[in-house]
Amino acid sequence: MRTRNIVSAVAAAAVAFSAVSFSVSAEENTTGYVYFMAEKSTIGQGFTVEPCKVAIHEGDTGLDLLKNAAEVLTEDTGYGAYVTAFADEDLQTEVPEAIKAVCPEMTGRNAEGYLSALDYTAESGWTYFVNDEYAQVGIGDYIPADGDVVVFSFTVYGYGADLGVDNSSWGGAAALKEATKKADLVKLCAEASEAEGVDEYVFTGAMEVLAEYEATQEDIDNAVASLTDALGVDAATAESAETTETADTAEVSAETADASADGADDGKGSPATGVEGAAVAFAVVLLAGAGIALSKRK
Repeated sequence: MRTRNIVSAVAAAAVAFSAVSFSVSAEENTTGYVYFMAEKSTIGQGFTVEPCKVAIHEGDTGLDLLKNAAEVLTEDTGYGAYVTAFADEDLQTEVPEAIKAVCPEMTGRNAEGYLSALDYTAESGWTYFVNDEYAQVGIGDYIPADGDVVVFSFTVYGYGADLGVDNSSWGGAAALKEATKKADLVKLCAEASEAEGVDEYVFTGAMEVLAEYEATQEDIDNAVASLTDALGVDAATAESAETTETADTAEVSAETADASADGADDGKGSPATGVEGAAVAFAVVLLAGAGIALSKRK
């Protein structure tokens, strides 16, 4: 009996040591964090995934990051990895009036337990933004960087037109609303969800603004200011960090501006929404191509 107890104790110690070693190894392989959110305000349901921090590990792509943050279904449609669905059980839609006006006949969901491409309309699907910019690559080709803010949004009209993306210069739908910049608020809400002593009223109010389809940029900016105060964030430090990030991306931005200068005079892009034309084109192709592929499969 004594021998058995000793063996059991050694085995338990070995398991515990293994768990600690694995944890340390995971920490060592973490290269930073991304702030993540998935939202479905276009059908009046707020969040599929609330704002959170997701660890980046060495070698991670955006698809790896996404699968660590949420339960999703993906498919290779020929335009790269496309997210076809997020696990989601909420069926109680409250479609905003602006969307009802352009989508008077909406259907329901196609797969139980998921919010999927082609649910509700023939133009619906998941698209994503990085640091308030429309993604220019498929999620499998996106390489996450520490501090990035990744937001997946469900669109039901105009391949993103209901999210403030103007596709009219490409023959698609004009933006249904003014695009808003919410990355700072997503980041603050993710931080606040892990912090102690944050004013619950302020935090709840900020989350409600993020979940509201009709929230204006002023609403978002006010929520940022209130939550910044509640968290005790040094505004000067935050501004300095933003300036550094802007400087780091200046060269890339300059190259993009040079490449698209000739197209600017032709009205390509969306000055009213701040969404660059090439990104719009890519996202429309990805969403439309995925929709066609999924339709054929069905």
